[in-house]
Amino acid sequence: MKGDARIGNFKQQDAPRYADALQCMRCGFCLPTCPTFALTGRERSSPRGRVALARAVAEEQLEFTAAVRDEAFFCLDCRACTSACPSGVRAGEIMEVCRSQAQAFHPLGYVGKTFREFVLHKMLPTPDLLETSLLPARLYQRLGIQWLVRRSKVLKLGSDWVNKAAGMLPELAPPLRKQLPKVIPARGERRGRVGFFLGCVMTLMYPQVSRQTVRVLSHQGFDVITPREIKCCGAPHLSEGDRETARQLALKNLELLMATDVEAIVTDCAGCGSALKDYEELLDGLVPAATLAAFRSKVRDVSEFLADVGLRIEKLIPVNTTVTYHEPCHLCHAQGVSQQPRTLLNQIPGVELLEMDESSWCCGSAATWGLKFSKESQQVLDRKLGNVAATGAELLVTANPGCQLQLAWGVREAGLPQQVVHLMELLGQATP
Repeated sequence: MKGDARIGNFKQQDAPRYADALQCMRCGFCLPTCPTFALTGRERSSPRGRVALARAVAEEQLEFTAAVRDEAFFCLDCRACTSACPSGVRAGEIMEVCRSQAQAFHPLGYVGKTFREFVLHKMLPTPDLLETSLLPARLYQRLGIQWLVRRSKVLKLGSDWVNKAAGMLPELAPPLRKQLPKVIPARGERRGRVGFFLGCVMTLMYPQVSRQTVRVLSHQGFDVITPREIKCCGAPHLSEGDRETARQLALKNLELLMATDVEAIVTDCAGCGSALKDYEELLDGLVPAATLAAFRSKVRDVSEFLADVGLRIEKLIPVNTTVTYHEPCHLCHAQGVSQQPRTLLNQIPGVELLEMDESSWCCGSAATWGLKFSKESQQVLDRKLGNVAATGAELLVTANPGCQLQLAWGVREAGLPQQVVHLMELLGQATP
């Protein structure tokens, strides 16, 4: 994070910049936007309260206590406060950086540390290992064990997060990464050449979404290049405070994607897009500024890209349905992409968009937050589902896999009639 030198009671490595904390004027515009403040009413669980904690540590008025650590992880990092802040304070990013401090001041025990390092250092950076890890889950579904477990209600006897995690698991198909051709040629009049960043969750849990993404891009006139050697974007590592591993992944992805010689780097995962756009700051000082700026200028969410180049609609098939749109936090707040998905929805023949109240309010997923704080996550989700139900729409559309997992589970548990789909599934349905 840019600003003055790191000072105070933070460790030198990956500490928030003091200047970022000083930006906060304590005006309170952030308070109505913060889900955790809405739940607790605690000042320390508000954006300005969290920034005040970071400032106190930087000014050596407070040690990096367990309370500071807990608030860093209790923040959803939804970035809604950043959208509301007149001074441009990035409270969520300050807390994200503080999470790396948590590992230095309050290290996990042996078992927790071993598990964390395996997931973050071994499994996520290794696509083959990550894909293999889901094989037992696919067998669990194929053999009918999941059906029996869900109907027996046995999981309700365990922890809330275990019950929720098992309930959120969508029907799994073989990973898409090795199935996608490296090059899919443009159809019709050629308009350009794009690189496709296939995210980890997308290839594992929503391969049908990314399959539609590349099909739509091809139909829209673009050659689609999908590097199989791509690594995790680093978003899970940033969320869990492992910024060093995130840097190593970013360096590899940057080199690989810049070598593809494409006009744009497109993703259908809001979390991945946000992480990729953050490479410019994450790798500051490690990579020439011109290279980072060139990379940043190419990264586009697929809705952002298609809205910018213009959707060819003359051959689209009507999809007669009503939809409402949930804005993923890391798309609307972190990337500033809000109108573009609506533009595409309004261009699909037969689709009627019914706006929900608080469409940009977090759904309560936020990476692992929804499992770590399952009770609070349910409260945030209930607020969202109430707004969904009020629209009466047939489909609930979103643009991020974490949101799709949370919302699909929530809709099913609440007995709502809406089906949850990714924007590209709907656009794929309209594409010949």
